[in-house]
Amino acid sequence: MAKSSWSKKPFGQPARAADAVGKAFVPHLKAPRTDFPLFGGKRVVPSIAGLDKLLHYYGVELQENTLKQFWEFHQLLRANNEDQDLTRLNAFETMVERHYADCTLINAYVDKWPARMIDVGSGAGFPGIPLKLVNPQIRLTLCEPRPNRINFLNMVIEKLGLKGIDVFGHKVTSRSMDIPVDGVISRAFEWMDKTLPRLENSLKVGGRVFFMKGPGVAEELAVFHPEDFGYKFVGKHFYTIPNSTQDRALIILERVER
Repeated sequence: MAKSSWSKKPFGQPARAADAVGKAFVPHLKAPRTDFPLFGGKRVVPSIAGLDKLLHYYGVELQENTLKQFWEFHQLLRANNEDQDLTRLNAFETMVERHYADCTLINAYVDKWPARMIDVGSGAGFPGIPLKLVNPQIRLTLCEPRPNRINFLNMVIEKLGLKGIDVFGHKVTSRSMDIPVDGVISRAFEWMDKTLPRLENSLKVGGRVFFMKGPGVAEELAVFHPEDFGYKFVGKHFYTIPNSTQDRALIILERVER
């Protein structure tokens, strides 16, 4: 089995503490970000070296081969995003912070990913592509219904020569998705109680769902009862992307019954 490309835990100091319900994880007033990280008084030049420097700045260390794949992915994303339909982020630093680092830091909270997974609402490949690059052993299906993004994802898979990954070009519903899987990941705005019913005929009992969330998850957790859907909490992690103002949460559920 291939080993993970994740070199080490990404940051030695998790974000501020939060209670189990997430009450301590609430938006707080912050000045709008008006500048970018400077190194020697200068912004980084978009390059593989610049990518590596920024990833370290945001708490991520990748092995050399994986770093090269991230750079290839970035180049494909920029080259095919003229109409901004893949991502509305333009600045190199922002893309690294809110796409690449954001989708890689979660590895610090998962000792072992499920062997067979789907990424619900993959969009331009987030978090699925970074997840696959760091964990090549995962058998992953990217679920995305929009045609231009389907084409982009298939191109990324081909250009990067990725194996054990494919695209499901439809919206995930209890009727459309019946592939038996051990895990589900989603970085989406949809509330958890809307996503879980769509996994009815795909996620196995004992399988896990990994929800990547922002500060708004506190509002969700206040009214969310996973047992109503046949699930239980197995992890709630609240943190901030290092050297940023971006609050994040990784909520992990396990299916206990159908």
